Amino acid sequence: MQQMYMTWWGSKHPDAYYESDTHYSSVKKSDLSSLLIPMRASPELFISATFILSLAILVLGLPASLMHGDSLHSSVASITCLDDFEAIYGFNKAIEKNEFYDFGRNRGSRPESIFAAKTEASHRVKKKKVVSPALTSTRVATYKPVIDKHVGILLARLRSRLKVSLDGKNNGTTVVNMAPIVHQFALDTMLELVFGPSLAQHPYTETPAGEGVCSNLRTMTKMAWSFSLWPVFGWLMNTRPVDAMLRRPTYSKQGVLTGMAGLMGVAMPKLLRNPQQVVASPQPSIVKGWLEVPPDDANRMTPAELASESSNMIIAGPGSTAAALTAVIFHLGTKEGQIWQQRTRDQVRASKSHDLWPSSPELQAVIKETLRLTAPFPTAFPRVIRPGAETAIPSLPAPLPVGTMVSANTFVLGRSRELWGNDADEWKPRRWLGSEQHRREMETKFVAFSKGSRSCVGRELAVLVLAQAVIGIIQQWRFRSQGELRGKSFLEMQYDECWIEFEPLDLSLSA
Repeated sequence: MQQMYMTWWGSKHPDAYYESDTHYSSVKKSDLSSLLIPMRASPELFISATFILSLAILVLGLPASLMHGDSLHSSVASITCLDDFEAIYGFNKAIEKNEFYDFGRNRGSRPESIFAAKTEASHRVKKKKVVSPALTSTRVATYKPVIDKHVGILLARLRSRLKVSLDGKNNGTTVVNMAPIVHQFALDTMLELVFGPSLAQHPYTETPAGEGVCSNLRTMTKMAWSFSLWPVFGWLMNTRPVDAMLRRPTYSKQGVLTGMAGLMGVAMPKLLRNPQQVVASPQPSIVKGWLEVPPDDANRMTPAELASESSNMIIAGPGSTAAALTAVIFHLGTKEGQIWQQRTRDQVRASKSHDLWPSSPELQAVIKETLRLTAPFPTAFPRVIRPGAETAIPSLPAPLPVGTMVSANTFVLGRSRELWGNDADEWKPRRWLGSEQHRREMETKFVAFSKGSRSCVGRELAVLVLAQAVIGIIQQWRFRSQGELRGKSFLEMQYDECWIEFEPLDLSLSA
């Protein structure tokens, strides 16, 4: 429910609060009930509950309340102002990240990843090391054969599921839950894109070591975000006894260490200790790009940085990619979406160059509209006001004290009627089509990958994976969505159910 919040203690200005289209409350210690106000719904109930709990603890007991008075000014607002979003996440060097991005761990125990870099200067250094050798547009284009390979595996898995259905083992239907299949595809694809073929000769999730890794990764992601939302919980869960219990190893029938313990504890370290395995491969990969930076280059990563950045990509990439692709498939299967299925299919067939397929205007419109309406990260990533940014957020009537935590929500902005019109809650890819000028204007409102220098460094790679997977599926089947798209949000969306009924375009495929 919480779209944006700002809190500060004992403001001397009676008008120092954020006025919005929702609610404002001035909270006394003796009246916490005013926190329990109706708010615009979004997939953040867990976050709001944590925030209110933390707020209650602060109001009741934090010494700062005695120093500055007994009022806490708090706003929980729906931010529909793009200027505010750009001020928070754009190029303002005095609005920085905080310990939220440490996931409850001691920062001194490992290098900061690009995702956790607190200052603009630190992020700039990290970005040169991460993006330039491995994630430029030119470099991303070289990964297409790897993506196509995994799209082929995705299609083979889907055919296998459909064959089971047609054989009568699933009530004779051709309905498949795409959510777990897509997540498996996203993880296998990302692992090979990051580490190359040396990690496994087959898709990693199909190896003995990959048993249970998909569910383990989802659990790890939930816990990581929970640590950030509730730092005390993060500290507790990272104490040695609890950490040892959570990291209790699991083994396959062959005696191979499985799950995330097998991946993070065995496979990745082995690979990083023997970088020649990665560099020697003719197949491009992200880690190979990093390792090919000359040793005397300032942008060369240390082994610890390699481990940190590659781990960051494995934790952050597959889940959001799976959420996006699952949502795209679901929307394409709706009544409106089936029209766009055919339009995209026709445009792909009409194109003479396979390289142009991912950039099809219809396909890009489908992807962007889905990301707008069903954001993979549908929540608010916090930033902290540092000296010099007190008046940086343009819509506020008064300066914010240094240390104020601020955030703006992609889910809310993606459904803002001020930005997208009265049909903002509807899935309409055609809004992305039109003149070049119109498309540029639309792009300025698009925040699914954030904005500014800290926008998602994997945007081009993610869009390419989405496009290739969608192209592969629509060339094989017509499909219809059944029921609703169901899942849970822990900052990152995790879908559990996406039931799709498939009809092969070529009748021979049903044999």
